[in-house]
Amino acid sequence: MLSNERAPIQMQDFEVKVKRVRVVGLLRTKADIVAEHVKDVLKAKTLHEALIKSLESKQRLSDLEIFKNVSIHLDAPKNSAGSYDGMEVTFHVKEYRMLASSVAANAGTQSGDASLTFTLRNLLGRAEQLKSVSMTTFPYWGQTLQLHFIKPYYKNVDKRLLLTLGKTNTKHTASGFQEQVTGAQAEVQFPSFLGKHGLALSWDWRNLGEFSPTVPLSVRQDAGHTLKCAVKHTLEADERDDPVAPTSGYVARLTHELAGLGGDVFFGKMDVHMQVFRELFWNWVFSVSLWTGFLKPLSPSKINDRFLLGGPTTLRGFGLWGIGPREQGHSLGGDVYWSTGAHLFIPLPFVPRNELTERVRVHTFLMAGNLIQYRAPFRIGALMRDVRLSCGAGLTVRLGIAQIEFNYSVPLKACATDSVSPGFQFGIGVEML
Repeated sequence: MLSNERAPIQMQDFEVKVKRVRVVGLLRTKADIVAEHVKDVLKAKTLHEALIKSLESKQRLSDLEIFKNVSIHLDAPKNSAGSYDGMEVTFHVKEYRMLASSVAANAGTQSGDASLTFTLRNLLGRAEQLKSVSMTTFPYWGQTLQLHFIKPYYKNVDKRLLLTLGKTNTKHTASGFQEQVTGAQAEVQFPSFLGKHGLALSWDWRNLGEFSPTVPLSVRQDAGHTLKCAVKHTLEADERDDPVAPTSGYVARLTHELAGLGGDVFFGKMDVHMQVFRELFWNWVFSVSLWTGFLKPLSPSKINDRFLLGGPTTLRGFGLWGIGPREQGHSLGGDVYWSTGAHLFIPLPFVPRNELTERVRVHTFLMAGNLIQYRAPFRIGALMRDVRLSCGAGLTVRLGIAQIEFNYSVPLKACATDSVSPGFQFGIGVEML
């Protein structure tokens, strides 16, 4: 039996011609940067392509970080003859206010900070930003003032230029000195198939002083002013399934720095951080981390350029910067280090799973590492002597991009000069070993 019903028309087969693309709601934004991000809609040949390209353009407009809302309206108006001869796509946008402010708390591998930021958005009409940042660092006291100018490339906002002026005053209690840094930096950021790159040229005028009474001569000899001119390259790849509570994937960051393009500080430096996640069973997740770094002094290395190791966010069970060369109870830092950690994350038992409990997990860990000073000729075996070991268990909580840990740690192997911290430890950080 024959049917008179027509088969439904698929969007992929429905041909259209986009005659016009409009962006409504522009105030300070220049038309040329917006046109660059919506022009692909005009290339659509079918209704399906028009919809997909419109959604892609909407996302690119949102990525400019200058529009509070972006919506799409598709229409097929009639011409003067009363027939349809093309499609019109309209993007309705609402710009952010020019002045914005924010208060934030962040954490790193050895410290945290609280900051107050004022931002002038879309300063020149092409998604530029001017930021003023005031930051206080803890647990050792520090104060930072910075001014950032951010200029994205109009064709691709993942490519951007960052210009920074700043002044920092930091008290390094574990080493017994205070450092003042006044500097400037120009950085270009861009993506590649390997990940996100940053290429920076920096100038830092540094003053090291205000020592505590017990600071040894090996720290005091670095007192005074130094000028560091350096070029730095960073590469970061993040393939985790979830940045907050990952169950699979990896994250890696590689940093190269060469100091000596002027000034009186000369060294080459490399630092690598890697972390891999793998789900086992019953939502148990196994994680392995590896950090390693090498500083090759081209002149006697300074304490404020060396690596530091130990504390609740690196090798648990040790005091802050408690591993490696020390004198009279003060950390001297090192030129070469490695550290690794294995974690087993377990969901909270006997608790219903929801968005909140997913962020809280029990974990056990085993950690190892070493930090030494460079001695020529350097041999890799030197890093395998006097390896520090620790283990423990505790609770880990993910809040935003930060991780909070409350652990009971046990140092298994330490040197006589190390600062050990057995028992309960509290740590907070964005990146933790």
